[in-house]
Amino acid sequence: MSAAQKQKHDDGGGGGELLAVEDLSVSFRTRDAGRESAAAAVRGASFVMHAGETLALVGESGSGKSATALSLLQLLPYPQAFHPGGSIRYRGFEMIGAGDAELRRIRGNDISMIFQEPMSALNPLHRIEKQIGETLALHQGMPPAAARARACELLEQVGVNAGAHIDSYPHQLSGGQRQRVMIAMALANKPEILLADEPTTALDVTVQARILDLLKELQRGENLSLLLITHDLSMVRRAAERVLVMQNGRIVERGARAQIFTAPAHAHTKELLAAEPQPRASKPERPRSARALLEVKDLKVWFPVRRGLLKRTVGHVKAVNRASFSLHAGENLGVVGESGSGKTTLALAALRLLPSEGGIAFGGAPLENLPRRDMKNLRREMQIVFQDPFGSLSPRMSVGEIVSEGLNAHRIIADPAARDRRVVEILREVEIDPAARFRYPHEFSGGQRQRIAIARALILEPKVLFLDEPTSALDRSVQIQVLRLLARIQERRGLAYVFISHDLSVVRSIADELMVMRGGDVVEQGAAAEIFAAPKHSYTRELLQAAFGE
Repeated sequence: MSAAQKQKHDDGGGGGELLAVEDLSVSFRTRDAGRESAAAAVRGASFVMHAGETLALVGESGSGKSATALSLLQLLPYPQAFHPGGSIRYRGFEMIGAGDAELRRIRGNDISMIFQEPMSALNPLHRIEKQIGETLALHQGMPPAAARARACELLEQVGVNAGAHIDSYPHQLSGGQRQRVMIAMALANKPEILLADEPTTALDVTVQARILDLLKELQRGENLSLLLITHDLSMVRRAAERVLVMQNGRIVERGARAQIFTAPAHAHTKELLAAEPQPRASKPERPRSARALLEVKDLKVWFPVRRGLLKRTVGHVKAVNRASFSLHAGENLGVVGESGSGKTTLALAALRLLPSEGGIAFGGAPLENLPRRDMKNLRREMQIVFQDPFGSLSPRMSVGEIVSEGLNAHRIIADPAARDRRVVEILREVEIDPAARFRYPHEFSGGQRQRIAIARALILEPKVLFLDEPTSALDRSVQIQVLRLLARIQERRGLAYVFISHDLSVVRSIADELMVMRGGDVVEQGAAAEIFAAPKHSYTRELLQAAFGE
C-alpha cells in the first residue's frame, strides 16, 4: 500500500478529495565554508484534504508546518528550497513543477493563504483598499467602485471598522487589525481551500472566537476546506475535525480530534498536550522597595484627527486615556485588552518612544523633560521586545550582529572576541544554537526569531523589560520554556516586566498586577489573582469567558 493509499485508509476514504500530498519532502540548500549541503525541513509527509473539512497541522516551531503549507502553493524560495521527492495534487493537477501561469490561476483564487506575520506580508506603500482590491481585480475583474464596496464588506466581516481603516496604511493598524486584513484578503475570492498559518496569533481572545465562528460559517456556506497551521491547541480543539502532529519534519501522529486529545499515542503529542501555562504561584512575601522602579501617572496619548484643506484638528483618537501604574523590582504587570485598546501605545509612551502627557518616572527621576542624550543612556535600563520579530529584525544583519546591536549602540565590550562570547552566552540562555549566529532572520522559524528578539533585549541587562506579545509566535511548549527563562532571569537579577498579551493563560502565569484596557481606558486594575478569580467589570468577564469558558 502506497503512502497516499494508506493515508486515504486512515482518513476514512477519499470522497470529495481536493488535495492529495504524497511523500512530500522539502530541503534547503545551505553553504558552509564554501561547501554546499542540504538541510531537510519536511520528510515524507502524506495527507489528503476533503471538501468542507478542517484539518489541523500542529507541532513545535521548526517542525516543518509552515514549510509544508508553503509547498502546497509552491511559495518556498526556489531554487534555494527544493523537493527531493513527493507529489502535491490539487483536483488531480500536479503543483510541483507547474508553470507560473497555472500557479497564478490557482493561488488566491482556488487556494488562498493567511500568513503568520502580516506586517511582512502586507505592502507598506499601499492603502488597505488597494491591497484587498488588487486580488478582486486580478481574479474577478471587479471595477474599482465595486472592489471598494466588497473590501469594506470583507473588513466588517472580520471585525475591522471599514469606515475608519479602509484608507489606512498597514503601519497605522494594530497587530491584530493587520492580521484581520490578511484574513479578509484571503477570503476575498471565496477559495475552495484556505491555508491558515497561525491565523489568530495576533488576535485577542474575543476576536479569535469571532474569527473561528466566521471561518466555520464560511465552511458551511461555501463548503470551504481549511488547513490550520497552529500551535494553539485550544483552537484545534474547537475547530478541527482531523489533526496531524509534526516533529522534526515528519508527521508522527494523525487522527480524529477526539482521538488525539483523549488518547494520544505518540510521546510528542502527549508533550504538546501537557504544555499548558499554569496560574502564577504565590510568591513569598518580600519587603517592597520604598521607591518604585517605574512609575506612570495619568498618562495620556491622544492623536489629533485633522481634516480639511488646512488640516485643522477636529477631534482626537484617545489611544491611552489617563493610565497609571507603578512597578517595583521583581514585579510583573500584565496588560490585556483587545487589539487597538492601547496596550502597545501605553508601552511606547512609557518608554518615551511616543509623545505623551502625564508623569513618567524611573527610579524616582522624572523623564518628561529628560535631554535626548540622557534618555539614550537610560534606554539601557528599559528595553522592549516587539510583537512582530520579523519586522523588528534587520534582514541584512546576521543574528550575531542583531543581538550585539545594543552593545554597539551603548559602546559596551569593545573587544570583538569578548563581545562574541557574550552573544554566545545570551543565545544559549534563550535556547538558540550559538552556531546559528552567522545566519540571517529569514532562515529561522517565527518562534526562533522571537527568541532572537528576546536575546537582543536581554543582552543589555535591563531593569525593566516591556514584552509586547513575546510568546504569540511560539508553540505552547516553547512558550513555557520562555516563561521559565524569564522567571529565572527575574529571580537572578530582580528584573521587572510589563507583559502585554492577548493570551490570558500566559498572562495569568506571569502577572502579579493586572491592567485591563478597552478603547484607551483602563477599565479594571489590581492584583492579578483577584481579578482572574472575581472580575468586577463586564468587559473583563467577557475576556475571561472567551479565553477559559469561565
